[in-house]
Amino acid sequence: MAERFGDGTTPAVGRERAAARRSAVPRPARRMRSTTRSFTVGEGKGYLTVALTPEGLVAEVMVRMAKQGSTLAGMMDAFSSTVTRGLQHGVPLEILVSDYVGTRFEPSGLTDDPDIKQAGSVMDYVGRRLALDHLPYHVRVGLNILTAEERAEKETLDGVGNAVWTDLVGLSMSAPVVTRPRRG
Repeated sequence: MAERFGDGTTPAVGRERAAARRSAVPRPARRMRSTTRSFTVGEGKGYLTVALTPEGLVAEVMVRMAKQGSTLAGMMDAFSSTVTRGLQHGVPLEILVSDYVGTRFEPSGLTDDPDIKQAGSVMDYVGRRLALDHLPYHVRVGLNILTAEERAEKETLDGVGNAVWTDLVGLSMSAPVVTRPRRG
């Protein structure tokens, strides 16, 4: 007599369903081109590794924090796995970036990246870095993520400077600038 689960299926049927689900997700190539970047956000130091498909699309994202065993390191491992699984299932990078940009938790603050002066969290930094490296300009403008050079160019073209392009995280983390009115 065959063993049956509570829903009436046999173990063999359950294995076939699991195999069918796994085969729906394309397997990543055994070897991929990747880049690794070290970063600091506030007091946190970490490494961002991004693997690309042969077509140049982001296939895997891995964030490793320098303090192994910490809660943050475990959370970043889960974050990396979630982003990678989302990409494997066809979620556009733009959607993932928009979900993570603007998240706020410690560590946060100044970064060592000249294009991203401040970040609200490690997820915020990773989202911004992925956008700068892998999304086209017109998409990044919609997300308000520009390089320092692009912001300076925008300032000269618009004539309004950073008043329009101020980073909300940076704005909320900085003190207001007080100026004296001009006399004359």
